[in-house]
Amino acid sequence: MMEEYKEGQFLMDFENTGRANRKRRIFLDTETTGMCRSTDRIVEVCAIEVDDAFNEIDSFHAFINPQRKVPWFVTRIHGLNNKFLDDKPIFFDIGRDLLLFLEGSELWAHNMAFDAGMLNAEFTRNRLPTLEKVDCRLNCTLQLARSTFPGQKNSLDALLDRFSIDRSDRKLHGAMIDTRLLVKVYQNLVCLLYTSDAADDRISVD
Repeated sequence: MMEEYKEGQFLMDFENTGRANRKRRIFLDTETTGMCRSTDRIVEVCAIEVDDAFNEIDSFHAFINPQRKVPWFVTRIHGLNNKFLDDKPIFFDIGRDLLLFLEGSELWAHNMAFDAGMLNAEFTRNRLPTLEKVDCRLNCTLQLARSTFPGQKNSLDALLDRFSIDRSDRKLHGAMIDTRLLVKVYQNLVCLLYTSDAADDRISVD
């Protein structure tokens, strides 16, 4: 089902879509039952591909039955409870399609270590390759923000406030809305860094 290529990585382009052969930038977010990758599970995942102008051109989104109870205090964060999730697909049903969508892309998440850790744990449990094995390049907007605003708060909420990005529709955490907001945060970060670099270049020339 999977062909090995270049030093043990996997080609999962089953439908020959050509996704793995083009430059793609994807932003993603997950919602979970908790913070522990060994015992907790993903209940929602969203991945959004954007073009060079940061327009959304493709996406993958799914709610997932975690096959375990969602703690009440976690439900208060993202609003997803067992009654809502009981009839949703389990991770086994969506994992292959998710990997196919992400394969070979430049991935961005806010705290990538957490999101990639949770996703890779789910992939491994379901005998699928990890993100790294399908040639994804993992990047973290939290690390980018910390290097841009050292010593300041760099949570997604803090950055939304700093860049005056409208989040009036965001009542609770949610993978889809948070991913779309993350694209705007990244766009502002890149714009700020580009402006700073241009100013440094002007100073050095003078």
